[in-house]
Amino acid sequence: MTARRAVGLVSTHARRLSTKNEVTSRLLERLRRNPELSDEDAKAELRWMRQAAPSPPGDGRLRAMVERRSRGEPLQYILGDTDFGPLTILCRPPTLIPRPETAHVFTRLAEAIGAHRPSPALRIADLCTGTGCIPLLLRHLLGPGAHLTGFDLSPEAIALAKENARALDLDAGFHELDVFNPSAAEQIVQHSGGRVGVLVSNPPYIPLHEYRALPASVRSYEDPRALLGDPSGGEGDGLAFYRCIAGLLPDVLQSEEEMNRDGLGGLPRVAVEIGAEQGRAVEQILRSGPGGVVRRTEVWTDQHGRDRAVVGWASFVGSHARAHSHLVCDRMQGD
Repeated sequence: MTARRAVGLVSTHARRLSTKNEVTSRLLERLRRNPELSDEDAKAELRWMRQAAPSPPGDGRLRAMVERRSRGEPLQYILGDTDFGPLTILCRPPTLIPRPETAHVFTRLAEAIGAHRPSPALRIADLCTGTGCIPLLLRHLLGPGAHLTGFDLSPEAIALAKENARALDLDAGFHELDVFNPSAAEQIVQHSGGRVGVLVSNPPYIPLHEYRALPASVRSYEDPRALLGDPSGGEGDGLAFYRCIAGLLPDVLQSEEEMNRDGLGGLPRVAVEIGAEQGRAVEQILRSGPGGVVRRTEVWTDQHGRDRAVVGWASFVGSHARAHSHLVCDRMQGD
C-alpha cells in the first residue's frame, strides 16, 4: 500500500467517524427533549435503538425511533419487546408493559411451586394477563407439569398474549374475561379445564390520585384499564380488584383435599402483585374473604426490597363457600 493510499484511508475513516459522532450528538440532543431521561439514560437507550435498527448513520428508521422516544413513548413499544426474566415478551400499545419487578416475584412463585414437583398437571389461572407474561413465564419455568390459562378484558391484550405464546412456542390458553362479570368464576373454571390449583394476577391497583401523578410515558400510552384500581374511574382506594379476586376464590380453587390427594398440598394458592403500600390491606382482604379460603398470607418483596406481592395459602373450598364471588364482584361493580 502506498503512503498516499494509506493517508487517504485514514482520512476517509476520520470523516466517517466525525459524521457518526455528529449524528450521535444530534440524536442525543433530540432524546434529551424527553424530560424523563437523564444523559446516561439517553445514551443507553440510543445504544439499544441502534442495536434494534443496525444501519448507516442518519438512517430514517433510527431517527424515527428517536423522535418517538423524545415525545415520551415508552422504549419497549418502540423496540417492540422487553425482557421478562429469561423470556423476551412482545410489546404493543396500549397493552401494559411487563416490568422486571413482576418477573422477580413470579419467578419466586415458580420456585415455590416447583419445589413440590407438581404431578399430575397443576392448573394455574392468571387474571388481567395483559401480554401473557406471567403465565408464559410460569409455563417456561414449571414445564409441562403446569397448565396455564390467562384472562383479560381487552381483546387487544388477548391477541398479543396469543402472539407471545406462539413466538415463544409455549403452551398456554388465553380468553377474554371481565372479572366483575357475575359469570366470571364459571368462565375461569370452564376455560381452565376445571377448578385451578393456583390463582395469580397482576391486577390494576393504582388509585386515581396516584394515577394522575404517573409519568406521561405511562399515562399517555398504557391502557388506563390496566392501571386504575377502581374500574368505575372514581376516587377509590385502588383495591377493588383484590376484593373481587378474594370473592372468586371459593368458586375457582380446588379444595385442599383435592390438592393433597394429587400430591399438591402445601402450595401457595393465590399470588397477586400489589402497590408498595398495599401489602397489609391486601392481606386483610384475602384473609377475610368469603368462605375463609385463605388462612395465611405473606408479603414478598421485589429485587429492590419493596413490597411487591401478597401470597396466600388456602384452608379449603367446600360447597358451603360457593355463590359468594358473585355477591362480592357485583357489589364492587355497583360502587
